[in-house]
Amino acid sequence: MAAVWQQVLAVDARYNAYRTPTFPQFRTQYIRRRSQLLRENAKCGFEPGLRRQYLKLRSQLLALRYGPLSEQSSFRASSVRSSRTTLDRMEDFEEDPRAQGARGHRRSVSRGSYQLQAQMNRAVYDERPPGSLVPTSVAEASRAMAGDTTLSENYAFAGMHHIFDQHVDSAVPRLQFANDDKHLLACCSLDGTLSIMTLSPPPPSVKLTLKGHGGPVTDFAWSLSNDIIVSTSLDGTLRIWNTEDGRCIREVRDPESSELLCCTFQPMNNNLTVVGNSKHHLQVVNISTGKKVKGGSSKLTGRVLSLSFDAPGRILWAGDDRGSIFSFLFDMATGKLTKAKRLVVSEGSSICSISARSWISREARDPSLLVNACVNKLLLYRVVDNEGTLQLKRSFPIQHGSQLVHSIFCPLMSFRQGACVVTGSEDACVYFFDVERNTKAIVNKLQGHGGPVLDVSFNCDESLLASADSTGMVIIWRREQK
Repeated sequence: MAAVWQQVLAVDARYNAYRTPTFPQFRTQYIRRRSQLLRENAKCGFEPGLRRQYLKLRSQLLALRYGPLSEQSSFRASSVRSSRTTLDRMEDFEEDPRAQGARGHRRSVSRGSYQLQAQMNRAVYDERPPGSLVPTSVAEASRAMAGDTTLSENYAFAGMHHIFDQHVDSAVPRLQFANDDKHLLACCSLDGTLSIMTLSPPPPSVKLTLKGHGGPVTDFAWSLSNDIIVSTSLDGTLRIWNTEDGRCIREVRDPESSELLCCTFQPMNNNLTVVGNSKHHLQVVNISTGKKVKGGSSKLTGRVLSLSFDAPGRILWAGDDRGSIFSFLFDMATGKLTKAKRLVVSEGSSICSISARSWISREARDPSLLVNACVNKLLLYRVVDNEGTLQLKRSFPIQHGSQLVHSIFCPLMSFRQGACVVTGSEDACVYFFDVERNTKAIVNKLQGHGGPVLDVSFNCDESLLASADSTGMVIIWRREQK
C-alpha cells in the first residue's frame, strides 16, 4: 500500500502553499516531516482499507479548511515506490523455486504517449493566468521542499562541506546519492572498489568499502529501496552488494567475457538490470536469478557507455562510443527490448552520459534528455514521441573533448522562472545552466577540483551537491543559507 501514502503526501503538497503564507521555511519543514512520517507508517502494515479511508478523510478535512482544489491539480505522480525492498524480492526468488520463472515485482504504468503527455502539460499551463503555477502534485511537492527562492539563490553553492580522498590517485567515474536520502552517498573508483559514505551524523565518514572486483569499477546504481547496489567492472562481472554490511550477494559474469561499462535498474522492476559491454551489446539481467532475460539483448554500433530509462520504464536510451544514441522499447511483462530509433549526435564521439526527465519546469514542459557527447557542449534534447525520437532543443558550451563527463537534471521540479542542469567539465569546474535562459545561461560555477570533473550528484532536497574528478577527489558542496 505504498501508493496510498504517496497519494496522501501529494494531497498535503497540493495544499502546502496555503499554510503559513508568510513563513515558507515552515512549509518546507512541514512537508519533509510529513514525508518522513508517512514513509515510516507505510512499513507498519496497516489494513489497506484503513489507509484508503484515511486518505479520503484527509482530503475532505483539507478541502474544508482551505477550499477545494481545481480538477487540474489532481494529476498524480507517475512513479510509485514499492514498500518492499529489493532484497526481499531477491530472497523470494531464492527461497521459492516456483518463482524462478516469475516476472518479479512490477507496478502499473500509464500507456499514454509522450506527445499526449507534452500536450497535457501545455494545456494545463496555457489555461492558467499569466505568472501562475502549474498545479501538478509532483511540482507542488518540489516547490514546497525548495522554498520560495529564485533560481540563482537556490543554486548558490559555494562552500566545501567536506572532501573525501579515499580513492586518491584513481579516478572516480561515478557517484550518486541514495534515493530520497540527504546524507548517504556512494561512488566507484578505477582502483576496483566502491565506497558508501555518510554525511550525518558529523563528521562525514566512509561507512563501507565494497571490495571484490578484479578490475576498475566503471558504473553502479542504487536500487529504489537503497538496500542493494549493482556495479559493473572491466573484470567482466556484474556484482550485487548489500549496502548494510557491504557483502557481495551475487556475481554475474558477462557471457562474452567482455568488459562491462555501464548499468541501470529498470525503474518499475528492480529485479531487472540493464548492462552494456565493450563488445557493443546491451543485456537485461535478472539479478534475482543471475540469468539473462530472453529477448532482452541488442547490439549497438560501438562500446555501450551510457544508459537511461524514462520514468515509467517504457523507453531505454543507450549511447555508444561511435556517437550514436539508440532508443529501445521495453516490454514490462517479458523484459524484451525492441530497437526503435537511432540518432547520430556526432560521428566518432563518445556518448558518455544520458539523463532522462519527463518534466523539467513550467517553462520546459516536454520530456527531455540531457546528453554529454565529447563535443565541447552539453546537449539538451526534446523527446517528441513514444518511440524515443529526439530533437535538439539547445546546447551549452563546456570543455569536454575526451573524458567520460556526466551531467544531471536538478532533482526538484522547478516552479521558478527557469530550470537548472548541472555538469562536470574537463576544466576542473562544475557548471550550473539555466535551460530557459537565452543569454548568460551559466547560473553558477564551482571551482576547487584538481582535475576534470567526471560526475555530479544532488541529494534529495538539493541542500548538498557532490562532485568527483579524475584524481579521485570527491567534494561535497553545501548550498548557501540565506
